[in-house]
Amino acid sequence: MKLRLVTTLLSLLLIALLIPAFASAAPQGSAVGIPLYFNGKQLNPEVAPRIIKDVTMVPVRIIAEELGSKVTWNQAQQQVTITKDSMSIQMVIDKPSATVNGVKLPLDSAPLLIEGNTLLPVRFIAENMGIEVNWNDVARAVYLKETKTGSGSTETVLPPTGQPDKTDKPATDANGKPLPVIQSIEMTPTQLLIKADSGTLQPSVFSLRDPNRIVIDIPNAVLNPSMYKNEVTKSGDTVSNNVYVSNVRYSLFNNNPYSVRVVLDMKESIDLKWESGFNTAALVGVLNKAKYKVVIDPGHGDQDPGAKAVNGRNEKEFNLIMGLKVYNLLQKEAQIQPSMTRNDDTFIPLDDRGKFANDLNADAYVSIHGNSYLSTSTGTETYYYKSDSVEFANIMHKHLAAATGLPDRGVRQEAFRVVKITNMPAVLLEVGYLSNARDTELMFDEAFQDRVAEAIVAGIKEQLNIQ
Repeated sequence: MKLRLVTTLLSLLLIALLIPAFASAAPQGSAVGIPLYFNGKQLNPEVAPRIIKDVTMVPVRIIAEELGSKVTWNQAQQQVTITKDSMSIQMVIDKPSATVNGVKLPLDSAPLLIEGNTLLPVRFIAENMGIEVNWNDVARAVYLKETKTGSGSTETVLPPTGQPDKTDKPATDANGKPLPVIQSIEMTPTQLLIKADSGTLQPSVFSLRDPNRIVIDIPNAVLNPSMYKNEVTKSGDTVSNNVYVSNVRYSLFNNNPYSVRVVLDMKESIDLKWESGFNTAALVGVLNKAKYKVVIDPGHGDQDPGAKAVNGRNEKEFNLIMGLKVYNLLQKEAQIQPSMTRNDDTFIPLDDRGKFANDLNADAYVSIHGNSYLSTSTGTETYYYKSDSVEFANIMHKHLAAATGLPDRGVRQEAFRVVKITNMPAVLLEVGYLSNARDTELMFDEAFQDRVAEAIVAGIKEQLNIQ
């Protein structure tokens, strides 16, 4: 009896320690899009879980009903009652306490009534309804799991920290074949080493910014429970001995289907390449200084000619000439990996241009255009839309306006599609006016084009802090 009580108290302590992590992992007052899972099944409550004043609140009715409990609502008293077998829980909206079988207990936060749904603090749910709580930091999701003892009562009972749960069956694939069990994750001064007991590991890798992280997903694999530093979240971390990596975190990211996620917290932007081990039971990854990814977007193309120049040529032609010149110069920069949305007379939809840059996880996006209005209109303009692009626009315009020598028409904010939907700093350059005879003559002069291309490259390098 004493052992069972101690185990239960340890479990509740782990859950209590977990709650602050919930708050730090989602926006304060967040009311949107926190998925809720119960016993591996995603629930679809009318009101999603949310973080309110550092407390994770979850909708109680849908959870209670999944447990087979009865939920009743007293409109006059603003009271919700949950009953199951001999258990009775009563709570009143906006009152910071609850009554469990006649015993009054404090709540971390008072119950809320939102759109006809009662939300309760998740710790109360865990402690009083026999539910294990997991917060998945990357997926931003709440995972609830009912835990039962042999007597039929519900309580959270976790194995001793660092020891495997002897009641767990080996994880298997759809054919009943045991999945690889990752035994160790190590970040050495030169390599990332991930070792499993058997089978094959097939990782996928992507990067995140602000802050810089490398995320490695390994499907059809599980972690050895001895690696858990937090039994509730089935997660842990390990010391990094690499100059580029500040910390290594890992977790059992999903259990339907199984997958493991490893996150490298980076000190700067770095590329991870698998040196060996792909499709084997051991992965060996090497970190190298990453190249900055820059997307050059020559506007218009094919059936979309853009503005008509006074010399009879089209804007799409000027844009492509300039884009290729900038691209060729960027290829000579050791720290830059340039890409183009188009390199010939092809039409690319605006959303596809933005998606191209977003999928590359580019560091900068430059769209090149020629303007048109009146025959007397002249000058150079630089456009941006998002707040993260203001500095880039100012830098680029400084270089561009000096190179064209045309009237400086300034930096402007405008919701052009390509600078609105891109995830990185993005600018749209209007080099000059094709409706103006003098501007047009310059814009189709090769010496002018070379000078402007060099200025654009200089602006990109300044934005990326490349000497």
